Amino acid sequence: MSPRLIRLLLRFAPSTFRARYGEELLTVHEARIAERPRGPGLWWLVTREVVGMVWVLARARRGTGRIGERNSRGGGASMLDTTRQDLRFAARTLWRNPGFAVAAVVVLSLGIGAVSAIFTAMNAFLFRPLPFADADRLVMLYETNPEFGWQDAQTAPANALDWREQVEAFEDIAQYSDFVDEVTHIQDGEPTLLSVSTVSGNFFDVLGVRPVVGRGFRWEETWDGADDKVVLSHGLWLSMFGGDPAVVGSLVDMAGTTVEIVGVAPQGFSFPSDEVQLWTPFGWAPENREALWFRRAHFTRAVGRLAPGVDPATADAELQTVVGRLQQDFPATNQVMGAGFMPLRDFLVKEVRPPLRLLLGAVVLLLLLACTNVANLMLVRASDRSREVALRFALGARRRRVAGQMLVESLMLALVGGALGLGLAWVGIRGMSGLTDLGIDGATDVALDHRVLLFTLVAAASSGFLFGTVPALWASRGDVGQSLKDGSRSGTSGRGGLRTVRLLVTAEVALALLLVVAAGHMVRTFDSLRKVDPGFRTEGALAVQITVPPARYPERDQVLAFWNQFEEALQGRPGIQRAGLVGRLPLAGSSWSSQFQAEGWPPDRVGFEILHRRADRGYFETLDIPLVRGRSFESTDGPDDPLVVVINETFASEHFPGEDPLGQKIAYDRAPDESSIWYEIVGIVGDQAQTTPREPARAEVFENRDQDWGRTAWIVVRGALGFEATLSTVRATLREMDPLIPVAESRSLREVWRQSMASEEFILTLLGVFGTVALLLASVGIYGVTAQAARRHTREIGIRMALGARSGDILRLMMAQNVAVVGAGLGVGLAAAWVSMRALSSFLFGIAPNDPPTLGAVVILLGVVALLAGYVPARRATAVDPVESIRVE
Repeated sequence: MSPRLIRLLLRFAPSTFRARYGEELLTVHEARIAERPRGPGLWWLVTREVVGMVWVLARARRGTGRIGERNSRGGGASMLDTTRQDLRFAARTLWRNPGFAVAAVVVLSLGIGAVSAIFTAMNAFLFRPLPFADADRLVMLYETNPEFGWQDAQTAPANALDWREQVEAFEDIAQYSDFVDEVTHIQDGEPTLLSVSTVSGNFFDVLGVRPVVGRGFRWEETWDGADDKVVLSHGLWLSMFGGDPAVVGSLVDMAGTTVEIVGVAPQGFSFPSDEVQLWTPFGWAPENREALWFRRAHFTRAVGRLAPGVDPATADAELQTVVGRLQQDFPATNQVMGAGFMPLRDFLVKEVRPPLRLLLGAVVLLLLLACTNVANLMLVRASDRSREVALRFALGARRRRVAGQMLVESLMLALVGGALGLGLAWVGIRGMSGLTDLGIDGATDVALDHRVLLFTLVAAASSGFLFGTVPALWASRGDVGQSLKDGSRSGTSGRGGLRTVRLLVTAEVALALLLVVAAGHMVRTFDSLRKVDPGFRTEGALAVQITVPPARYPERDQVLAFWNQFEEALQGRPGIQRAGLVGRLPLAGSSWSSQFQAEGWPPDRVGFEILHRRADRGYFETLDIPLVRGRSFESTDGPDDPLVVVINETFASEHFPGEDPLGQKIAYDRAPDESSIWYEIVGIVGDQAQTTPREPARAEVFENRDQDWGRTAWIVVRGALGFEATLSTVRATLREMDPLIPVAESRSLREVWRQSMASEEFILTLLGVFGTVALLLASVGIYGVTAQAARRHTREIGIRMALGARSGDILRLMMAQNVAVVGAGLGVGLAAAWVSMRALSSFLFGIAPNDPPTLGAVVILLGVVALLAGYVPARRATAVDPVESIRVE
């Protein structure tokens, strides 16, 4: 700050201040400028001088001393000078104690790294802005049905179209399919499968996404004849077309059909799924608009954009008015059909939010445990420095100043631990592959960004204050005379510090018990899930997904002939035992669901929410699914023969209790009429897990794949050659039949079974890691408090042993103190676990939130580990030489 600026400031100061301090202020400042060291940057110097001047003016205004005396009491130095001195002192002190510094930094980096890793995932899924314009106005509309138990179900296209036309609170409503289809693109004679999403023509406009090249779709392209247009993903544009803008308007071959590329999506846009490579319009026939099935079938998602200035309550009121009107106008399909909406982000993260919140709570406990552990280390170290602190007090240092210096040490440790923790977080998120199984459609990649950096900084600073405050306050209030007199006794600065350490260790044991109990519950849950019988045999079975292209197989009979020939060719190969076809694999959900009525039932008897799956006889035989009664599909059940179905045991018990379902005819209508299609039940098979092992099997009906045919299916194969060899055989067989049909996906049935438990396995893995670290930290805390007690009572132990006490008596005395500390921690932890474990209830399976065997096993494990950790230093204390210990003074 220049003298000219000081004179300008003095013009606005009170006249008494100018008369008394003006000239002295200029003189002192000029002297400081002359003594200013070279090297710091301009902004550092300016900031330091401004802060110093503010302090000087404030002190002079209060009349608490002359300006030239500001260095006489230690508090008068520049704020930044003081902080810089404290940082230098803390760095030198920690450098002289590398063991303590490294231990504290490692413990903190574990806690902060875990918190940062979980927050990084939460940031990507919950906080990072969606890649849409005005995303806060986007909502996901859904339908509800109390008869089916629907809460946020897919929409019927006709209903969503009515919402679009009649609810003025929405600026527009688009639709898209949840199911990502695949199309074959042949380039240079090699087939490549591309993932395609079908959408309405206003899809990109509603989301506010502008293609980087070309255009999106138009609303009229939703309808028939416009499904020959595609929008490329940015990644596909670069990889397949070299990022050439001239590709827009060109015609390419997709599965034998010529399509026009009309645009390229922006980089990072992949909605509704990360695997989407191109989008195409639905291409619905205009007459579908009035068709009954178009209002009965629910197979699209509806995303809407609220009109500017419209609040959600107003939009919901308008929507419910239209819903009521549709219930009256279309009672056959909408009699009890409701609707609602939620913010788009809430819909996308509804599955991932609960496990992330659970894991965040767990890592916060882990961070608290780490802070408690470091606080213990700080207390032990403060006890060792009691004579040093007493000497500083005797020489005139203020207690606040000493406490501040110790707090700066804590913050320095926390910031270094935070920096290392950030590195551990980066490593951790690379290994959190389980998040892909918990992921959300359209979510950006989990990555470090400015939010994570800021969060880590705040977490580190908060941790520093948390674990540094108690040791700093305790060390700065000690008795100077007693500390100087007892300072030569190693670590004997009174019982207060040891009592505080024991309280902190009690807290460590309680926190560790909470985390280990949570991990124990997830271990029991995962074990229970693994013991569930899925209803099929996974060993030696694999599945490959194939799509038969319409360009080369346009007719139904050609498609069916391909499936038959492929299965026969596979079963003739060495090592292949059996092959079959299924529309969708077990544990991957069903293809669709419906209501039904059996022939002869009264009108008010309706079967609700039965699941549908397309299969053949080979599917049941390949996976060893038992035939309970009746027969399976036969070769005589051709596409033009009477329609037959097979049902599972749950279907029979729920909908035909006390009746024989075999021979019964059913139609998938609430009120069958002359247009209804009837199926005869010819067999009953065992239940199979349909979505996850934790959900019981629901009523399911299997249609014959020759009568309910499709172009995309899974071929399940049982082989005796191992997964890779069997897969190679399948690929070779397919190439021989048609080299232009690629395998879309291949999976072992064991992988399918394990994938169904991916969420539980991911949570178990992380909680297991957190529980192990917690157990280790608690053990370190017990070891530390026992070692400190032994050092504090070295002279006392020596006197006892000189007077005839045996080593066993000393060991029992010290272990009794450990038992008290550990027992108190276990008691507090059990009480906390009894209350908090209910938060785990939605993640558990087969056990109660407070499972007694789990609680008992964790208490025994933690108790044994903690007591073993205390036994080592206690045993070492009994080996001391009495003569040497008495000389310690």
